[in-house]
Amino acid sequence: MNILSFDVGGTSIKYGIVNEYSEISMKGSIKTPDNENSFLEVINSIINKCDSKLNKISIAMPGFVDKKNAIYLYGTNIKYKIDFNKIKDFNYSDFIIDNDGNVAAYAEYQLNYKDKVKNLIMLTFGTGIGGGIINDGNLVRGNSNAGELGHILISEKTEIVCNCGKKGCLESIVSARSWTERCKDLSHEEPDSELAISFSEKKVGSILFNQNINLTKKQIAVKDEIITYISRGLVSIYEIFNNELFILGGSMSKEPYDLVKLIKHNIDKNFEFIGREFPDIKISNFQSDSGLIGAALLAQHE
Repeated sequence: MNILSFDVGGTSIKYGIVNEYSEISMKGSIKTPDNENSFLEVINSIINKCDSKLNKISIAMPGFVDKKNAIYLYGTNIKYKIDFNKIKDFNYSDFIIDNDGNVAAYAEYQLNYKDKVKNLIMLTFGTGIGGGIINDGNLVRGNSNAGELGHILISEKTEIVCNCGKKGCLESIVSARSWTERCKDLSHEEPDSELAISFSEKKVGSILFNQNINLTKKQIAVKDEIITYISRGLVSIYEIFNNELFILGGSMSKEPYDLVKLIKHNIDKNFEFIGREFPDIKISNFQSDSGLIGAALLAQHE
């Protein structure tokens, strides 16, 4: 079986052909369009290019989806509606749509942790922060679109308005995109610092968590603030779901540096869990491919 799998983000659309063994035989990436017509044109062109090899098509979207009717409703980083029924030669039985955080969590659980835990939560750090919740071995969907963990309110920073319109969202303060913007600013302010030199080479915000780099006092303060808010988010989520494991993924998972170590240290230092043990935190095994693999898995299982 060959499934054309899409993992759509606010910045780019990743796509690939995934077989029944979750092996990716081909993949590519293209910039995310800014309107429905252009978006569907891009999807159509990729489908046509791969059509002779396909059994199903599965697409993971960064926001609210109407799975039953194959419609993307809204997301903070893609704010226009997309009706996938408009795809040429659309066949609903061969087409699956779901949330990107959901499919990423599903991939990690099914292929890496199914025999180890029953309750897993994944957060994907990229342009925004996606979330997927596995409870007792099943995806939690709530009324339809549960798992928007990037929009829990963890900050009193009312001057920072999230793309969703609320103030103080986890996503607005500590998405991977925000790390990168903070690193850009810090590099401009202190261009001779080790951080600035490393960032000019890597261009990834996670470089801020590399403990082999000597940070200035101001850079340390920014790093500590980011780690504090991520830690608050994880602790808040744990108190609600009592999960056994956290998985962190998304665009940063290829080069997370010492992110997990810093989060664990912050939580151990600032929080106490009497009679309980805070869940382990791991980086996604599939790195930035978890969305592609998860979307294909759901297409096989649904």
